[in-house]
Amino acid sequence: MRKLFTGLLITFLSAFALVSAVADTDTATLAAGLSIGNISSSAAFTAGANSTVNGYVNATAAVTLGAGANVTGNVSAGAAFTSGDGSKVGGSVSMAAAFTSGANSKIAGNVTAGADFTSGANSIISGNVNVTGDITLGAGSKILGSVHSGTGVITFGAGATVGSVK
Repeated sequence: MRKLFTGLLITFLSAFALVSAVADTDTATLAAGLSIGNISSSAAFTAGANSTVNGYVNATAAVTLGAGANVTGNVSAGAAFTSGDGSKVGGSVSMAAAFTSGANSKIAGNVTAGADFTSGANSIISGNVNVTGDITLGAGSKILGSVHSGTGVITFGAGATVGSVK
């Protein structure tokens, strides 16, 4: 009876675009518009448009956030990180490969990438950016902290700004 009740409760909550997890969840995909707790994926992780991760994301492969997706904590990817237009990360982002953010995206912490970094137009990163590859800042994008490119190549789009270049 308890198992049946639990299954009905999860089905009911899913109908209202809410999935919740108390502990880490080994999840590869979060559907558009849904919410969940911490993610520890043993593969890649994709968050659909307008979905929310109430906590952190730790994936052994790539992490992709859809347009308007929100992660309240840090994101760690074993490969590339890509965020859609208007996505938000409430902490820092680290990845072993390239970083690409969509237009109007926001990251509240630092970004550390093992390859190239490309920010979308009007995106904002509140922390520092440290990458082993090239840095390309989209038009109007802002990095409030410092930037460091391992190759020494930093390309500024029209109106892009950086707190300091090291």
